[in-house]
Amino acid sequence: MNTITQQKKKSPLLRMRPCYEALFPDPEERPSFRTFCEWKKRRYFPQIKIGGNVLLNPEEVRAAIEKRFTIPAAR
Repeated sequence: MNTITQQKKKSPLLRMRPCYEALFPDPEERPSFRTFCEWKKRRYFPQIKIGGNVLLNPEEVRAAIEKRFTIPAAR
């Protein structure tokens, strides 16, 4: 059996701007693109670098951002 078909389906890898726009569709509610780039620089979310291209998996980026910025409820 083909191992490629056995792999679970993953989100497509996107470049910085398309991933940013996919994660934050509302222009009024999203952080600035500069802030998003700063988060990348500080390694707040996983990234794949191939040559000069930085690729992001939107699902992994969303999970990392939610984990970092979610404030737990008080007891």
